[in-house]
Amino acid sequence: MSAPTAPRVWLAAGVAEKPAPADHPVVRDDLMHLWFPGEDGLWHTADGRHHAAWTELHARFDLVEVPR
Repeated sequence: MSAPTAPRVWLAAGVAEKPAPADHPVVRDDLMHLWFPGEDGLWHTADGRHHAAWTELHARFDLVEVPR
């Protein structure tokens, strides 16, 4: 099986115990903020001013994977 060629998309959904993707991708939300995975298990904006767990990001925003 080959690697996907298109970025993955996660549509905003209700809060659920959905695990974060195993590869912890960089994602862009529908407000055009980039979110980077941190060593603390949270995703952070580039400026470091905002942080959120995957469940919060998934519940609040439509997310698109940003290829590295």
